[in-house]
Amino acid sequence: MKIFRSLIIVVLLQIYFSNAIAQELMTYSVPETYEMPPKLIPTGRKYWVSLPKDYGKTLNRYPLLFLFDGDEDYLKNLILADVDQLTRFGEMPPCIIVGILQRNRALDFGPLYAISSLPNSEKVNGDIFFKFIKEELTPTLERKYRTQPLKIAIGHSLGGLFLLNSFTKDPSFFNGIVAVSPALELGRDSILFANLENTLKSDLKKHTYFCWASGTEGVNEKAFRAGSQKLTEIFDKQPNKRFDFKFIDLPGRSHNLTPLYSMLGSMNFLFQRWNISAWYRELFAGKVRDPIKYYERRRVSMETLYGFNEDPTEDRIQNNIGKELFTAKKYGLALPYLKKAVDLNPEDSDFNADLSMAEEKSKKYSDALRSLQRALDHLAVKNEDYKEKSSKFKSDISRLELLIKQ
Repeated sequence: MKIFRSLIIVVLLQIYFSNAIAQELMTYSVPETYEMPPKLIPTGRKYWVSLPKDYGKTLNRYPLLFLFDGDEDYLKNLILADVDQLTRFGEMPPCIIVGILQRNRALDFGPLYAISSLPNSEKVNGDIFFKFIKEELTPTLERKYRTQPLKIAIGHSLGGLFLLNSFTKDPSFFNGIVAVSPALELGRDSILFANLENTLKSDLKKHTYFCWASGTEGVNEKAFRAGSQKLTEIFDKQPNKRFDFKFIDLPGRSHNLTPLYSMLGSMNFLFQRWNISAWYRELFAGKVRDPIKYYERRRVSMETLYGFNEDPTEDRIQNNIGKELFTAKKYGLALPYLKKAVDLNPEDSDFNADLSMAEEKSKKYSDALRSLQRALDHLAVKNEDYKEKSSKFKSDISRLELLIKQ
């Protein structure tokens, strides 16, 4: 009866999320599908990509978020919906989301020691598939899109097993790992557990965040539960200053429901130190006496923790620092920040208007006129305050033209 009830819930959730994604996402584009020609792997491999909606308007660079089992609709729609809302509210940075379609999960995800008896395991296995991700797919994505060094990966069941195995092969590749109900077995995966211990003893090149979840109901969760508990034992025994981990315990949850009940907590753990919304609250509360030092501290911290030499929301950060300096009447100091925001997002009407005000206060009237004209040109007609803003911009343009003539 419990299994039947769980299946009904999964079906209903799948219908719900399918309908939700059929509607327009708030912050991400509808996924587009592509295919990699065969090379390392003997068959072509399809994947889909969903970009931040403002990708084409800005010069910001974004992390890559890989979703394995990207052909599973309930998982695909869950991730898209959760990431969309978390991005919208500033709980995680905007990412380039990449969903990978699996042809044979056992071969794609299985460590060679576990699947060596399967047909074609010498041609496709977890090690080769990881090499494909590293040497073919990722370089292709990095050439095509503006990316950051940060790479996040989400895998469920065998996908979680694959991510653990990949971490031991190259611990610096994925900086954020979410393994939901990883398909771990104590006896079979003793090699993997030993490799994990050895990896954590090493000097990790990058800070890595690892989060995993486990339920208690159903055949799969009961089979994999001990393996998930073994991970806690290993991580506690081998602490590493560049490795943060969190276990999400889901008593009463079955294998197919663990992604639903763990994803928000996982993303929150991965990005709790990024948390731009909390950072802005401090900035706007009037508690920050020196916005420049405040920004520099964050920039250094984000580069150390996430590899961001420029934040994926850098245009907004630069604009807001500039506005704080402008409010403090430090117009000369505000200018480079407001200018950087416009350079990163030249079509943002508000950024151009903010820059114009600082340029006018600095008596750079010709520059202020050009910035304000760009603000008017890029003002969206669909904005509720379009008439009010356009009228003000036109009035200010006339005033600046008179100042220039004097």
